[in-house]
Amino acid sequence: MKQGLVCVFTGDGKGKTSAALGVAVRAASNGMKVSWVSWYKEKKWPISEMNLKLKNLKMYWLGEGFYKLPTDHATPTEHKHAAAAALKMAEKLLGKVDVLVLDEVNNAVKDKLIDLNYLIKLIGKRGKTHLILTGRGASRRVLEGADLVTEMKKIKHPFDKGIKAVKGLDY
Repeated sequence: MKQGLVCVFTGDGKGKTSAALGVAVRAASNGMKVSWVSWYKEKKWPISEMNLKLKNLKMYWLGEGFYKLPTDHATPTEHKHAAAAALKMAEKLLGKVDVLVLDEVNNAVKDKLIDLNYLIKLIGKRGKTHLILTGRGASRRVLEGADLVTEMKKIKHPFDKGIKAVKGLDY
């Protein structure tokens, strides 16, 4: 394959990160070198996938938490610096891994923490690296340039009934 595929998991339903995680584990289990760069999730969060022990899967938790939500503890400047660091890490990994997951990168563009044009350039530099982009609100340009787009549509969610996220199922 001359150029890696671009896969986008977007939409307002649950499952974007979970789908990317499934692909990452499948690829790593098949001997592929996989890296994961997270835009919003922090190292200090008790996220179950942080416990994964696969020798060829490396995960980078570079976020400062969710932006402009009630739990947001960082300044806009801190979020922008974290997003820029994640973008720099992603660029550094291109060509060095077979699969690169950019978790919630679409949110970072939508929230104006990173520039869409920079992301488009990054996608264009992927070479043989397969890219997986997750997050709500993927831009039209990202969708048009992707090889695979899956939209997760929320029909029903426990959160709507006041049920909080469940460790092991949701994080």
